[in-house]
Amino acid sequence: MLGMWFALALLALCMLVVRRSVEKGLTKNIDSLALTWMQQAFALPFIAVSLVLMPFYWPQELSGHFWFWTSLYAVCGALDLFLYFKALSLADVSHVAPLISLTGIGVIAGSVVILHQQPTIVGITGAVLIVIGATVVHRDKQKHTQVRRQNTVALWLILGVVVLRAIYGNTELFPLREANATTFNLYSSLLTVPLLLMLAVLLKARTAKTYWKATYKNIKLYLWPLLFVGLTYTVNLTATYQAKLLAPTVGYVTSVKSAQVVPMMLIGAWLFREKVSRKQWYGVGLISVGLPLLSFG
Repeated sequence: MLGMWFALALLALCMLVVRRSVEKGLTKNIDSLALTWMQQAFALPFIAVSLVLMPFYWPQELSGHFWFWTSLYAVCGALDLFLYFKALSLADVSHVAPLISLTGIGVIAGSVVILHQQPTIVGITGAVLIVIGATVVHRDKQKHTQVRRQNTVALWLILGVVVLRAIYGNTELFPLREANATTFNLYSSLLTVPLLLMLAVLLKARTAKTYWKATYKNIKLYLWPLLFVGLTYTVNLTATYQAKLLAPTVGYVTSVKSAQVVPMMLIGAWLFREKVSRKQWYGVGLISVGLPLLSFG
């Protein structure tokens, strides 16, 4: 089982890196709020197809316990997406990626409170290295940019994501155990998309006509990249959920996926021509050492 959960976590990591790269490109042309619901809306057809992989549970076959935790997941997930895409629209991916690695610490901390799983000294050492590395990257990024305020806002947005994932990254295990990865993925997305659309309606009420017209135009222009995001999102989440069911602790899976920081920094430097200083690479090095310690400590 150890090999299976780790392989699934690596698959989820690969899909995440590819998806994040495409999403960063899309944030230059599509409003960050629109991307939050587009991501999951375009994933729904692929999620429906994935239902053939595992037994499907109809709504009446699932308990109130399942729907409570799935609803909480949907609310937290909707806020998570909104905060993440807003941060990505403000800051370089090479700045956001190291900060998002803090979610591994958040989920481990949440697992202590929610699932009563105890970290080891090695794991705590890894967490400290990740915090130091993320701090080094953020502080040095502030010295080499003209958009310090935007980076600071992005930092606070990502810290909000860390807190949210510390909660629902652990509680999602409850509905997953009752159903399975594909069924949970479908129902959680069906709940999340309307919440995100409602948020868009509320926040864009004053410019609704212009906003929805531009959104429709962008969907036509970027249909294939959006479908690709939907496909990689489906594979990423399905693999993640199944890995969490098999792994010794859910924090291990999150920590493996947090290793996205290294390829995302490389992609930011090479693909998006973002400046990454030597000190920032040192920070990434500390994070890269801390992640396996956190995962397997």
